[in-house]
Amino acid sequence: MALASPVQTPAAAPVTRSVNGRLRLAYPTRGYAVTRNPFAIWAILPLITLAFIGLAFAEFFGDNTVVVSWLGRSTSTSMTAITFAVVALGLLLIPAVALKGSLNLTHDGVTFERGKDHLTAAWEQVTGLVYRRGAGLCLAIEGAHQSRSSMRLPGGFNATKGSVQIPLRMFGDRQFSILYDVRDRLPEQSWLPAVQKLKERSPRLNLAIYAAVVLISAGALIAVAVAVSP
Repeated sequence: MALASPVQTPAAAPVTRSVNGRLRLAYPTRGYAVTRNPFAIWAILPLITLAFIGLAFAEFFGDNTVVVSWLGRSTSTSMTAITFAVVALGLLLIPAVALKGSLNLTHDGVTFERGKDHLTAAWEQVTGLVYRRGAGLCLAIEGAHQSRSSMRLPGGFNATKGSVQIPLRMFGDRQFSILYDVRDRLPEQSWLPAVQKLKERSPRLNLAIYAAVVLISAGALIAVAVAVSP
């Protein structure tokens, strides 16, 4: 009588693997790079608006001129205008310098990488979506494995001791693809309330905000033109 060979239950494939001492998802399927759009950081728009207002006030109450030598030519330039240009360009360059990284989604989990820093979590650790004022919809994770205990980025990204919130707006138009992945993999109650909060904000309100910014900036430029005109 032949002995029946024992049936071996195959081990589950690991969610992560170690590469040079760093955790990686075993089977990455989709990757999304962080956008370099300066307005992915919500505070950029109001700060640039304040820069326009500051330019108008400085020109209205008096300005100093400075002589700048450029390609062998000496030009008299407004000190306020130079300061405004440096501040505005600096604000627009913040995302290009600070916003780096990529989000990878697999059938097993999620990982975010930024240079030498990274975090990894299984789908069971993804609690869903949350809505935060200013940051918008955020992918929320609890119990993630992090390369260091605290990771922060401008625009609302926060990962502290395994508790993670990743703003979807950091990925530009690709946030909708991430949203569809989350909806397919997580129960409805984990993401629907946050999406409903987002819908409560009227598109007309967004248009009104941008219209107000344009009017304030245009008014500041008109004020400058009136102040410097002889």
